[in-house]
Amino acid sequence: MLQRFRDWIDDARLQAHDSSLLKKIKKFGWTATYVYGDGDEDHQDFAYTLGFSDFAAPELIVFNFDPQLVNGLFWQYFEYQKSGRGLVDGLVFRIPEMDGFECTLRKAVKPQTWERHVFDTIRYSRMQGRGNRPEVMQIVWPSAATGQYPWSPGCPETVITSQPALFEGNPPAGAPMVDLPL
Repeated sequence: MLQRFRDWIDDARLQAHDSSLLKKIKKFGWTATYVYGDGDEDHQDFAYTLGFSDFAAPELIVFNFDPQLVNGLFWQYFEYQKSGRGLVDGLVFRIPEMDGFECTLRKAVKPQTWERHVFDTIRYSRMQGRGNRPEVMQIVWPSAATGQYPWSPGCPETVITSQPALFEGNPPAGAPMVDLPL
């Protein structure tokens, strides 16, 4: 995937890409980059944000989630952060009207976060003078069938392999749970 990107990119395209991202951040406060993989475990679909860091929040990443749904989810997290509440490791967002739908934020700590996934976020962080390793949190979703998260014993293997763990261990005890309006 990286080689295909390197073959495609040149300075003019990179400047146009950066300009487009900056315009969206200026207009909306944030934007997202969507990366479509080729379906195997090493090249999965994912999306991540740029601009949350302007509001003292970590940027977000999520794997194998429908782009229309993830955009709405990113907006919910953005509004939550802007309201003065922080995005913290273990934060659970639930949508009661969706019969058990929830996601948990986990702090990304593994090097592959920055080495393989959040390139535009890194570029934006550098442009803002914040360095090469912006804070990133992964949105992790449970099995729709069992409600188990990847760190839960007995979680279906497809749920585990669909979202590489950029975090380590279990979420911290006592993290907040927030019900979101639909």
